[in-house]
Amino acid sequence: MEGFGANYYDYDNLSVTRYVTHNALVPDVIVGDGLFVMEFSSLADIAKKTGVAVNQDDRASWICLSATGINYWFISDNEMGHGDLTTIAVASDGKQKGCSSYGGDLRVKVKGIPLLGAAANDLALTFPNEPGGNITQYCTDTKRYGDFTQTNCLQYYFDHKTVGGVMISQMTSN
Repeated sequence: MEGFGANYYDYDNLSVTRYVTHNALVPDVIVGDGLFVMEFSSLADIAKKTGVAVNQDDRASWICLSATGINYWFISDNEMGHGDLTTIAVASDGKQKGCSSYGGDLRVKVKGIPLLGAAANDLALTFPNEPGGNITQYCTDTKRYGDFTQTNCLQYYFDHKTVGGVMISQMTSN
């Protein structure tokens, strides 16, 4: 994986400022005329919808699509994801090797939450904690299933106090 999406591999980055929030962080993922759901929709389904192949290495599987100047990486971890969508990386970081152009409808949004291009001040108005440093992560526990907890996170990457990239992730753990 290349470009902004490669930040997926840097999950143990100690420079990330981390906060717990109570904001709903579940994304709406629209590709073509399909709605895709984290941890339920597969990368194979997205690949079929877009006509691209799923890439894979020893740590993750992914699809990278480029539309209207924005790159979208749809990622599944190879450990628990089993090919299901677990992370979405979004950035306007120029043409990337391995990203396929997509002319259909492609949108990723989180209701009421600013994403790509937002100013740090916008996030300070949205979340109870102001962004800190170059990378800030907000997480919330979304659902409980018996002993398991579903957690959604937004990890913002800043370029001069403006969001240049966002990682949207969902994980279920016990």
